[in-house]
Amino acid sequence: MQTNYNTSKDLASILREYGPDAAILFKSSEELEFLKNYLKGKTKPVSQPSLALTPEALINSCTKCKDIVERKTAYGTGENGVMIILNAPRMANKAELRIHRAESAGLLKKMINAIGIELHECYVTNLIKCESSDPFVKPSDMLKNCLDILKQEIDMINPRLAIVLGEIIPLQGVIKSVKGISWFNTEHTISLIKNPELKRPAWETLKIVRERYTETQNGG
Repeated sequence: MQTNYNTSKDLASILREYGPDAAILFKSSEELEFLKNYLKGKTKPVSQPSLALTPEALINSCTKCKDIVERKTAYGTGENGVMIILNAPRMANKAELRIHRAESAGLLKKMINAIGIELHECYVTNLIKCESSDPFVKPSDMLKNCLDILKQEIDMINPRLAIVLGEIIPLQGVIKSVKGISWFNTEHTISLIKNPELKRPAWETLKIVRERYTETQNGG
């Protein structure tokens, strides 16, 4: 099989997959040197990362929690470097979450568009990725497994800004473990719908997000 490649990771992946039957077209002396060292065993193979999966596949392939009845897949491309993480408010029950779902999504789009950011260019994901039919399973019980996926999403999207809607405390470990991301926190949109007086503080935070976003777009 004849294959072009762009990086040493691509090359290592191809060699693992196709073995000696693959014909590799190298593009530079540097790539040729990597190939020689790889075949001599001087360069360690690059393991196939789980990040090759799409975000949807990451969530759908997870089997750590039982009795899953709904999986919340992510939305948006993340091309603008903005990640939005939704952590449903603790004071809202499942019925309220369903009732306000459409209105909540509309409010989020309105909020993000108001600061000059296109929502579809952001990467919007839920902290708790799934719903379980087991009444004894709490979101807090699922949090550890979901954090593992969130870390992979962050590695995949590589955002410059992250906006957490809802409680941010569960994310403290993640925040400390990654570098180069500006973190912001507002109330969840459902909380804003139920408590309109909270919209003003949320707007003040969003104005700061807008300033930081503008800086990142200008190379800051």
